[in-house]
Amino acid sequence: MALTRRNFIVANFSLICSACVSNNIKISKIDEKWWQKYSANSKQFVDHTPWGYLLEKYILIDADGNHLFAYGDVSRQDRERLDVYIHNLSTFPLETLNRKEQYAYWLNLYNALMVRLVLSEYLVLSINDIKFGLPPFTINGFNKKLIYIKGQVLSLNDIRLKILVPLFGDPRIHYGLCDAAIGSPNIQRKPFTGDWVDRMLDGAALDFINHKKGLDINDKELILSRLFVRYQNQFGSNSSSQLSHIKYHLVSGVINKINVKLRVVYQFDWSLNDGTGMRN
Repeated sequence: MALTRRNFIVANFSLICSACVSNNIKISKIDEKWWQKYSANSKQFVDHTPWGYLLEKYILIDADGNHLFAYGDVSRQDRERLDVYIHNLSTFPLETLNRKEQYAYWLNLYNALMVRLVLSEYLVLSINDIKFGLPPFTINGFNKKLIYIKGQVLSLNDIRLKILVPLFGDPRIHYGLCDAAIGSPNIQRKPFTGDWVDRMLDGAALDFINHKKGLDINDKELILSRLFVRYQNQFGSNSSSQLSHIKYHLVSGVINKINVKLRVVYQFDWSLNDGTGMRN
């Protein structure tokens, strides 16, 4: 059901498991770009309250400022809550939303699918440990088809690279998506919403770039996140162009420490952002 903020009705979330995608379902081609349709003046929105409940309940912050998700503490009831939320997103009439609401929709969907993927394979130590199929035909979690929407089955990479990037052309996308890794931008403690999506992405960019996992400096090296290399089409193909983007989000004190003579190296910590048991 489409909702408006002016006339908000809380949905009665019955415990419905997400529909499984049968191998016999005929899948339409990914180039049928139904996600490009939108309603410019629409006031309708998606209810992300269930996702917000899970984020508030299970995200913990460690001493280094990393947002950790307590995967091992998630109750059966809350797993079902996540399933219902994702199912409701998959059936929502996207074309009735304006662009900002669609932006928030896709960011939240990606992060919710990532959490559910980890929950389905827990106890993994890294998202990179998740594989499907048998060698030599294995695929990783980023390329696994995870959700069925409007006749198509989408993976995390489909959502990021085939929908979000071309649709919005915004490098900040990558700061809003969490890849369940310590080295990744933090998973946000609140859902994205259309009216706050720009401010939240600005905040996510500032948080990541001014954290040592985004940029760190020692006497000999300038250490950048490998995120900037992985998505160089948005950040630039070399360290010089990447730094031009990075400096836009850096606090002044850090900018003054950057020396172009420093050797640039890249790193990324793929350890799972797991906060299980931290409350005890």
